Amino acid sequence: MTFKTCRYRVIDTSEYEFPNTLWHIKPAKEIAIKTSAMLFIGVSGIFMNSIILIVLIRNKWLWGASHYLIGNLALIDLLTLIFCPWFMLVRDFYQQYVLKNFGCQFEGFLQATLLLAGVGAVMLVSYDRLAAAALSADARVTRSTAPKAIFCTWFVAIVLSLPWILRREYTERQWLDYLETFCVEDVQVLGIYWHFTLTLLVWIPLGLMVITYGTIMWRLECSARELSSRGTGQAITKARSRALRITACVLMTAVVCRLPYTVLIYWRNNLSNNINSVEGSYDSMWFVANYLMYLNCAVNPLIYGFTNTKLRKAMDRTPGIACCKFGSWCCVCTVLHRKHIVNEDKHTDKIFVIEGTPRPNKKLSNVIKNILHINKETLDFSIKNDDVTTKPTKVTPVNACTGP
Repeated sequence: MTFKTCRYRVIDTSEYEFPNTLWHIKPAKEIAIKTSAMLFIGVSGIFMNSIILIVLIRNKWLWGASHYLIGNLALIDLLTLIFCPWFMLVRDFYQQYVLKNFGCQFEGFLQATLLLAGVGAVMLVSYDRLAAAALSADARVTRSTAPKAIFCTWFVAIVLSLPWILRREYTERQWLDYLETFCVEDVQVLGIYWHFTLTLLVWIPLGLMVITYGTIMWRLECSARELSSRGTGQAITKARSRALRITACVLMTAVVCRLPYTVLIYWRNNLSNNINSVEGSYDSMWFVANYLMYLNCAVNPLIYGFTNTKLRKAMDRTPGIACCKFGSWCCVCTVLHRKHIVNEDKHTDKIFVIEGTPRPNKKLSNVIKNILHINKETLDFSIKNDDVTTKPTKVTPVNACTGP
């Protein structure tokens, strides 16, 4: 555990026995259960995030702005699941702080950097979906600006995490019968900084998701009503239903995985300075809150990656991954949709005419204007994360005329 510092009278602790119960390491049964639970989300999350990265690397036709953002999120989640959970387990299993000075400073910095970078990645993906669904092409993240935005989120995350290096210190205290080791925080700085970090990790992402997906649903609802009055709008209705399902998954996952961490921080700040105040129910809550934060990293590839139609198609075409048939089993309705299309087009010969997509206007004034003003005449719903590139992107089927 990480203990808060407090003002106390300097005494020679070597003359007194250790005032707490010594247990050194937790029971083997508890260690096995917690390790198994962490291995489940760790292995599954690492596997799914690795699949997304491999598919993006080996398929150059996916190298667009939206997929850059999804790849950045997968990379952050992969690094988080590789390093952070095991630091947490070591801190939980041992009574002493066994990570020493390096762990005291680096562990907090690494965890804060990856979690904050993950929040930045989610915000970028959410904005890209909002721009694709409700704004014009000028407001979208382009292929050239996506790497710059990703770099900025990483840089901000690293800068904001520096207090975990500068304001934490590994400390040893000798008692008559025991050498106590722990990691001390400067509560005058980090006590306030905890609430600032909590706002970045929980409240800002939740608020942004509600605004983003709420705007998408509102835009689809308006378009569906307008087209329904003309006797059309079946495609918009289907897109609205799909967006509603994705919105429910995103918001439910964010609430379940992030709110317990909020409860933990407020509980921590209201703890008394009595001995054993961080054991019992608080100890269990500490493990659950951190576990759910890492669970979010394992669920993200399902929400943001495996729901992407282009990525699923690429999975079924990538050597070494195609055998798993991710594009089929990750979405049951995909199989039914394919059968419906085959039956409709069974007796139709098609000629595909490739049309180019014009480059968007990159002037800053036009970008700001399009962000502040929603285009009401057109709808470019793109939960599928279709990218605006200079490559041919539109395929128009034309029925071929057959001779007598």
